[in-house]
Amino acid sequence: MCEEFLYDRSIHFDITVSKLNMLKGEKTLFMWQDVEDIKGNPDQLGRLVITNVRILWWSERNNSVNLSIGLGTIFHIEQKITNNNRTFGTLFRTKLATGQKYEFNFHSSDKKLYESLVNIYRLYTQTLLHREIKVQFAMISQKKLNLSEKEQIINQYNNTISVANDQQDVSGTLIFTNIRFVWYSATNDLFNISIPWIAVKKTSKKTTKGFYTMIVETYQEFGGYFVGYRNNEIDSMIKECIKLHSFYIENPIYGIEIQEKLQPTVQKFEEKVQVVESVYNQAARYRANENNDTQNDIVQSDELGLAIQKLPENTSLSDLWNIIKQ
Repeated sequence: MCEEFLYDRSIHFDITVSKLNMLKGEKTLFMWQDVEDIKGNPDQLGRLVITNVRILWWSERNNSVNLSIGLGTIFHIEQKITNNNRTFGTLFRTKLATGQKYEFNFHSSDKKLYESLVNIYRLYTQTLLHREIKVQFAMISQKKLNLSEKEQIINQYNNTISVANDQQDVSGTLIFTNIRFVWYSATNDLFNISIPWIAVKKTSKKTTKGFYTMIVETYQEFGGYFVGYRNNEIDSMIKECIKLHSFYIENPIYGIEIQEKLQPTVQKFEEKVQVVESVYNQAARYRANENNDTQNDIVQSDELGLAIQKLPENTSLSDLWNIIKQ
């Protein structure tokens, strides 16, 4: 699969600078200068960019020192105010499909960095239909497809049978839009599937159960599904499916839009051979403590009569006093 279509669900450290350029369909939404990467590159200012796909940061001294953090990896965002309300830290935690967690902490004099990231992440979660397969999802209302942001219906094929090897064939409606295709049963709207064009690997024509059928295969990163459909317009349906998929790959739509009069532009990066020396693995700097999910919780202490950070498991306040006395 084309790597650039997975940048929203991956994290990259010190990538080649040409990959800091905007991808197909990627838009720069916000940009800040003089942002410090506290965790990985302390005392080193850089530029931070939020796009509709990922968060980018690179050092002003050497852009080979950089980060690419997919919006889809984020699961926690918080703000930390320091330096007498003059510095605003934006801390967020991420998790990859492998289960590995990372923590990032950026400091800026502009508190809007945190607010902007929260808003863009919210928009990302509201446009998952652009990039995720959904099955038995509430997407049909009164026999009409609920459209996502920037989505348009291109064509609709009624009396289209969903073909499955281990199930009875079911008749329904197949809809092509500019971002996905959707099939739903004629008798049960919740018996449906939505597959974005970004997930499609190949469309072909095969004979199943004695009839010509359109077979759509998805990439392994999207489940590696095979779905089949047939109707009386099989050839034109396949042709249109291939055409819409090809057009989307060249002109992807990610659905995240903001109402800004002027969106910032990012410099064009050209590849240069630079060696980034590192005493230890760059990714290790950002690796999150497995207990982070509980360590930063604020709880009420009846013993002290005030709110404190939640203590580690099997630890009491008296244990902490004993440490101080030592």
